[in-house]
Amino acid sequence: MLLEVDSIWKVLLLMGIGVFTNHTSRDYVAIMKDLAQNQQLYLIIASTDYIYGTNYQFCHGYISKDLTKMTQEKTIQAMGRIGRNQVNKEYSIRFRDDELLNKIFKDAEIRPEVDNMNRLFNTPI
Repeated sequence: MLLEVDSIWKVLLLMGIGVFTNHTSRDYVAIMKDLAQNQQLYLIIASTDYIYGTNYQFCHGYISKDLTKMTQEKTIQAMGRIGRNQVNKEYSIRFRDDELLNKIFKDAEIRPEVDNMNRLFNTPI
């Protein structure tokens, strides 16, 4: 409770709800990541950038309808975070908008992640 964040973030964390946003407190983020890693959070609210650089696994995922601008690669990465490393359990992923499902099965014209990787690996040393 002595963390240097607004009270709302503390209350949500006590309720088992972690929110990944631009917090200024490294201690808060460290506690939340530890709880997420140990699957002790009921819910995690995050933006589309949360999926990169994390290794958390989830049982259920909800991709909200305000993320329709999420790229094909990010959608696939988000889906891959659900149900990893464990078998014989129930997993679900729910999309609040069919637009994201359509993106998975169609060729994407704009692929910023692919462009970034190509620039990274095709740059002469």
